[in-house]
Amino acid sequence: MLKTNFLKALGLSVALLSTTAQAMTLDWNGGYRFEWTEVDRPSLATPTQRKAYGLNYLYLSPKVIAADGVNVISRFDVLNSSSYPNSQVGEIWGLNTQTSAATTSNQGSASVQVSQLYLNVNQEYGALIAGRAPFEFGLGMTYNAGKGAFDHWYDTRDMVAYKIVVGDWFFMPVLSRKQSGGFGQGGTISSTGFQLQYESEENKSLLGVFQENVKGAKGALNYSADQIAAYGGAGTVANSDLNIQRTNFVLGRGFDSFGFKLEAGFQTGETGVTTAAGKDISVNGYGIVAELYVPRAESKWDWKLKFGMATGDDPVSTEFGGYALHRNYDVGMLLFNHRLGQRDFLNTDIFKDTTNLNVGNSADDESISNAVFIAPSVGYAWNDRLDVRNTVVYGQMLNTVKNSVDSSKDLGLEWDIELIYKPSEKIQWVNQIGLLFPGSAWKNGNAGLGNDFTYGFASKAAISF
Repeated sequence: MLKTNFLKALGLSVALLSTTAQAMTLDWNGGYRFEWTEVDRPSLATPTQRKAYGLNYLYLSPKVIAADGVNVISRFDVLNSSSYPNSQVGEIWGLNTQTSAATTSNQGSASVQVSQLYLNVNQEYGALIAGRAPFEFGLGMTYNAGKGAFDHWYDTRDMVAYKIVVGDWFFMPVLSRKQSGGFGQGGTISSTGFQLQYESEENKSLLGVFQENVKGAKGALNYSADQIAAYGGAGTVANSDLNIQRTNFVLGRGFDSFGFKLEAGFQTGETGVTTAAGKDISVNGYGIVAELYVPRAESKWDWKLKFGMATGDDPVSTEFGGYALHRNYDVGMLLFNHRLGQRDFLNTDIFKDTTNLNVGNSADDESISNAVFIAPSVGYAWNDRLDVRNTVVYGQMLNTVKNSVDSSKDLGLEWDIELIYKPSEKIQWVNQIGLLFPGSAWKNGNAGLGNDFTYGFASKAAISF
């Protein structure tokens, strides 16, 4: 009798375990990346502040399929950057923080960080997203989730959103919290917004808008001292509430032999920063980018053209007019990608770490701002696995920097050459050479700063799985 009951219990346990195993599945994807980068003279002067570094990075994204349409998605980042926390830059090759680095037999260990964790419930006419999730819109010029194989940055937010789908249209209201002071009320920075978008794969059409309002109490503003000073100069303090409105539009259309995409972003509102005289500093900037492309089709050639602009801070105005495009939105290897020159000509110090990092010891953390640019490129399919691409980038500054006596706004010309080797669909190896001929704007007029020729080299490989 005891033996019979034991066998029944064992059979029931196996049945329950089998049911659980069938109801819950774990699906994995991820990517590995290694890069080597050298920039000969990022200062465009003497000393050169030459850079040469490698980066090593891995991310793993498990998805728990709890039930039909119910998924819990997360992301783990391995070998995170100590210089750029909350990014996917990766750790410097050879970096050793141990006190006995000269005699140690290993590199030391690094922690694994969690950058995403959210619930995704898919239904017939919509989807619910709740948790710390990635977010992207349009061409990624403002909101960019960092999905590219060599993207170093990403946007995530703690949010609750519901995507309502009707045909090729969807509407998605979004509620997110960017900063919370703790378990109690107050000390928060929150955002409310919505996305309305039409997207048709059949006729290759795209039309969308994303609008959000960001509000925060003055006690929650964690500006650094350098950021506060960049907004309003000496004596500036964060002594008011944050209230900023952002709106982005995207438009795209594709044909068999031609296609284009256009995105524009606008930002207005109050920063929460006040000058020494007690005047609130507002923001009022915008950026526009356009991409034209001629696909390869039956030919071995393809053509692309990127052009656009992003406003900078007018030194005469009391408001901050700068608008920086996302750091993932690159048009060249050096220009608008790495810090260059001996001053903040692009008005981007307010978005960067200037306390611990400078021109000679920073990664590609520069943004397109205070500039207009054009970047045509042409690609040639050498064979099924090897592509060659040439890109020319030209840029001009919009507003001269504060205290400048220079009327020239020429940022110069860059020529990039890329060899892209793809032995398989999920593996690619890219080698780049960038030649930069800086314009006279880097001299800063009578200040006589450097604008010497510089070049860069990068070799990087990525594996996705």
